[in-house]
Amino acid sequence: METTMNMPILALRGLTIFPGCVLSFDVERDISIHALERAMEGDQCIFLVAQREIGAAQPEEKDLYTVGTVSVIRQILRIGGSTVRVMMEGRNRAKLRRLWQTEPYLQGNVEPIQDLRSRISAFQLEALLRQTYSNFSEYASLAPRLGEEVSSAVMEDRDPGHLADFIAQNIALRYQDKQAILEESRPVLRLRKVNELLARESEVLGFEQELE
Repeated sequence: METTMNMPILALRGLTIFPGCVLSFDVERDISIHALERAMEGDQCIFLVAQREIGAAQPEEKDLYTVGTVSVIRQILRIGGSTVRVMMEGRNRAKLRRLWQTEPYLQGNVEPIQDLRSRISAFQLEALLRQTYSNFSEYASLAPRLGEEVSSAVMEDRDPGHLADFIAQNIALRYQDKQAILEESRPVLRLRKVNELLARESEVLGFEQELE
């Protein structure tokens, strides 16, 4: 993969997509639809990055997070006069180096981010995985809308980096929390952060059920 890539950019509002995960969402802004069209003319790859402030209608570089995900467009469906529904598959983390075009669509230079290795023994990794399965099971028992297929996929995943990404993609978190996970390039630390979020969210869900 090249050191830097020039590609169209789609700014997400309140959403985050992780590598190895699939996300469907609606697109309405002209700059975003034009970015999709440009990507479809090429290799169908586009850089998805979240906005720092959801309300920015015409985002500039300062309005975007630095770390996002190079993704592949899997499906586009026009569902209204000015709305397009897309299905994206995250490919890899990347960093926005420069946003050099804002009209008629966002375009810039992005650099792939490689996962960094963490020093951890097989026993420590096993303990971390077991903790994750336990925390996720507790969360799943309190979040009834979580699909059984998600739980099954989690319990079968032993790759700490992908497991962290998959859980973060599929549980209800603030987009700022998801961004923090996306920005962590060390898989083991990423999974530890997800464990902390699972514990927090389980506690919140437990309090919500008590209030009800």
